[in-house]
Amino acid sequence: MPRIARSNRPAPLALLAAVTAVAASLGGCSSSDGKADAAASPSGSPSGSGSASPSTSATAPAPASPSAANSQAPSSGRSPQSTRTWPDVSTVIMKWRDQPRGVAAPDAEAVHAKSVGLLNDAETRYGSEKGSKCWPERPTSLTELCAGNAAKAAEAAKTSLSLIAHENQGSFATLRANADKVAKAAGFYESRSCGTAPAGQAERDACWDAGWTVAQAYPLLRDGFNAGLQAR
Repeated sequence: MPRIARSNRPAPLALLAAVTAVAASLGGCSSSDGKADAAASPSGSPSGSGSASPSTSATAPAPASPSAANSQAPSSGRSPQSTRTWPDVSTVIMKWRDQPRGVAAPDAEAVHAKSVGLLNDAETRYGSEKGSKCWPERPTSLTELCAGNAAKAAEAAKTSLSLIAHENQGSFATLRANADKVAKAAGFYESRSCGTAPAGQAERDACWDAGWTVAQAYPLLRDGFNAGLQAR
């Protein structure tokens, strides 16, 4: 009986089919895992790609620390703290309207016109009210800067009186009173050496009072010339 030779060729085909089946199975698992990762990733961004969508905190400016913010604020001892609330304007300004008319000056308007340039220029140069170096709540109120302003205020008061030196003594009553008030305040400030910041509280309060009047020198003098137009 003839012997039949056995062929090994089908074996490689079977092996190839088996490998292909295993690869297909693994590919399916990989695909399902990829879908799960995509579903778990927020906003549809790939997992692990955090730089694609920067967080808000990365772009927002960092808030200043309390110490950095407070460093710009003046210290409590930088400016003097007055013992009272200082009004913006003197209580004597415009009070002349309540007074009876006095002696009228024939050239009141000419005198008033001369005062405008004098007072406007001085007010621009040295400040007025809260803009003055002598305003009590400013850090310059008890310094040589205010002392210089006080001297200029006294000079303006003297010049104002010189403009009405030829007038009847009964005229320009408000201007005379206000000029005297300014001159006395400036003289007090100088005589008490307020520009050297006296240590005593009572002395400092008195200097602040004088500085408050000096700071309003030009409005007070201007008010006096305005009152002169109304024979007051």
